[in-house]
Amino acid sequence: MRIIRSQSKFLKLLNIKIIYLISIRNRLIKELMMNIFSRGILLENRENNDETYNSSKNSPFVFKTTDADIKDDAFHGSDYPRYTEWWYFDSILDNGYSAQMSVRVLSIIKNRFIPVFQRLDLYKDGELIHHNKKRYSFKKFEKSKELPSVKLDGKQVIKGYINKEGKLVYDLSFDVKNTSADLKFVSLTKGWMGNNPGRDMWAVLLPRAKVTGTLKIDGDEIKVKGHGYHDHNWDVRYAAAKNNLGWFWGKINFNNFTTIWATIFKTRSIGQPILVVNEIEGNYYNIKPKDITFIGSNLKNDSGKNIPYTFKLKAKTNEVDLDIDMNVTKTHHDKIMLRYHYWRYHVHCTGHIKIKNKMEKVDKLQIAEFLNFR
Repeated sequence: MRIIRSQSKFLKLLNIKIIYLISIRNRLIKELMMNIFSRGILLENRENNDETYNSSKNSPFVFKTTDADIKDDAFHGSDYPRYTEWWYFDSILDNGYSAQMSVRVLSIIKNRFIPVFQRLDLYKDGELIHHNKKRYSFKKFEKSKELPSVKLDGKQVIKGYINKEGKLVYDLSFDVKNTSADLKFVSLTKGWMGNNPGRDMWAVLLPRAKVTGTLKIDGDEIKVKGHGYHDHNWDVRYAAAKNNLGWFWGKINFNNFTTIWATIFKTRSIGQPILVVNEIEGNYYNIKPKDITFIGSNLKNDSGKNIPYTFKLKAKTNEVDLDIDMNVTKTHHDKIMLRYHYWRYHVHCTGHIKIKNKMEKVDKLQIAEFLNFR
């Protein structure tokens, strides 16, 4: 009898504990649902401009420039086992076309697994019409450590050289699946380079170039001309993603000036701005962070992330006065290295630049980007 009574008492206590645990579970579920609901409201608010990305006047990082030479655009590699290096080109062309071309080396396991990617994106009025990429083994990647020369599987893809007029020229031949771009980039501006916060190198060989050539889309050949841009990043290590939230980058072409801008964000409120202004056939101005204002606002949900759709860029020094509004017209989302969210923007830029009493206005479409590491 004592055993039965003990068992009965034990079962009653067990029932009480079960009921208590169920009540805790239900309360936690309720709190979780309320939290999710609150986050949903927060997301809606974010889409209504409640949050912004802001550059810092007292940025802990100050970009320092030096002149870039054609040899700086050769392959560099890295002593670090995990790194990436890439050559990037883009262009705004006539007839509403625009294009982006790149070759990226991605070292995952040094000397063992280093895939190389060729990429070609084509747009019409800012809308993506073809997104093609192809992977190669490192053995099929022929490169030079003296000049910008890249061959993939025996085919010349990038060839840079100095022409008879002393201009830096690039012949590009990207052919991926059913699209191709055979374009010539001829420099109009002086190249520059410098270290980013992660100590990786960023060389802008062509802040602005004259572009001519042919696009082939679904069997149709289209003659094009316009303006382009080219840069080269190397020794980019994992720390760049680990220590930063991400970066914004873009450019603005005026009649006689080109502005290259970027902001590397450690957090949403700690932005490290970079701004270099090139004069056509002239020199360049490197603007300090204390003189730069960059704001990304009007956050909207795009591919599961809230990203800015409006930008403000201002700079004020004794020589340069810049005031630009950028509004996103189209976005193209992709994943970089399988995990990092990347958006290519087409942005409508309006505003002005004034350098040494020479005022110019802009009202045109440009290309920009947002790379988000988290």
